Order: sequence, then structure tokens, then C-alpha cells
Amino acid sequence: MVYPVVAFSSLALLLFVLVEADNNLNDILFTGDYNFFDLTHPFDENTVYFPGSKQFEFTRKQASFQKDNSWYAANDFEAGEHGGTHIDAPYHFQVNGKHVGDIPIEKLIVPCLSGEVAEWITSSYKNIIGVGVDTASVDPGSSTEFDAHKTLTKSELYMLENVKLDEDIPDYGCTALILPMKIAKGSGAPLRLVAICPKVTPTNF
Repeated sequence: MVYPVVAFSSLALLLFVLVEADNNLNDILFTGDYNFFDLTHPFDENTVYFPGSKQFEFTRKQASFQKDNSWYAANDFEAGEHGGTHIDAPYHFQVNGKHVGDIPIEKLIVPCLSGEVAEWITSSYKNIIGVGVDTASVDPGSSTEFDAHKTLTKSELYMLENVKLDEDIPDYGCTALILPMKIAKGSGAPLRLVAICPKVTPTNF
């Protein structure tokens, strides 16, 4: 069965690849031998959005006790797709690329290894399915051509941007759970990103 292993690096760039092993997913989640790291920035008034995107707007609609003394709370929020910790679907820069809702769930539970540049990634590796960075974009902030976006999406890769890296995450041996909001025709979406890492780092990676 597929047992993803994740390697986090001090570099901003992360690659997602598949490896094979015989472990059961339950062993990863429920043995007590793993730490969970939330790699998601909170969504609030401080969330970073790409210029021109709708900023995160939270509206408290109701938060009160009801007549039967039970509590009820419900709120609204508005936000652009491309802000905070989020996913870029291939459709973001490719007219025939997959939308967020089209990305198979099995491609959202993945491992990763450090890398350097988009062109090198797509030309050197066969099993890469996505790239993640801890910056606001895979392209430089001054970019107007968005070459990295175009190169990666042309190969049907998705991108994770503004990942909240944690210095306590081991260099390798983790599993990443990538959980974007399933917007059917979305070019991107907010996501919850979690790394599940062994408390004892494997020596046979």
C-alpha cells in the first residue's frame, strides 16, 4: 500500500511525491507514536491575500442562548480563493486544468521532499503531484509573468501557498494531509494543512 513520507526543509519549496511501504494508515494516526502539526495560518483580518482578492471578512450573525436555554451560534464569512494558507488548482493558470473539486482525494494525502525550481521539478521527477511554499506565492512578489505558476500548472500540479512551517517538524518521515474547501469550479481554495510526524524519526528513509 502507499505510505507517504514527508520531508520538510528550511527551504521555502516543498515537493510532493509517493513512496511505497507496508504500514497501515491506522498505525500512523492512532498508535500515539506521532505528533500532529497544524501548518495553517488562521483566517482573520490579518490574513495575507493576493492584491485584488477579496480580503477575509467575518460577520457575526448570531451568538446567543435560545428560549430553551440552549446555545446557538452561526456566522458568515467572505474571502477570495487565493489568500492565507490555500491551494492553487491547475485551472488557476490553465484553461483546461483541473478545478479544486476535481482533484482526487488520494492526491491530497501526500509526502514531500525539498527542491529548488519549478522547471527542474517537472523535468526531473515523474511522481510529483504538487508543490508547497511558505511564502505568499510560488513566484517572486515582483513577478508579472508568473512563470512558476504556468510551468507547474501546465504539468497538472497543484500548489500550496503561505504554508505555516513549524521548526519542530522533523526533516523527513511525515505525512501531509491537505484538506482544501471543495469548491467545485474553484481555481483555488482555503485549506487546512496538517503534518503527521513520528515522534521517533525513521532511520531507513
